[in-house]
Amino acid sequence: MYKNYKLILFLGAALIFLYMSVGKYEEFSLKKSISACVLAKSKLKKDMSPQEARKVCEVEIKQNK
Repeated sequence: MYKNYKLILFLGAALIFLYMSVGKYEEFSLKKSISACVLAKSKLKKDMSPQEARKVCEVEIKQNK
């Protein structure tokens, strides 16, 4: 019975830490996706400025999310 409490406590703590890390890394992933999109758009369309590409990418990525 004592072993079950340890397992349940460990799983509970792991779930809490995973839930907390999702929020932290979701923002990081979003920033990296936008940066990659800006690079791709600016290379494909030479006439587009980086600021315009960032705006377009933010709209596209947030729509697909």
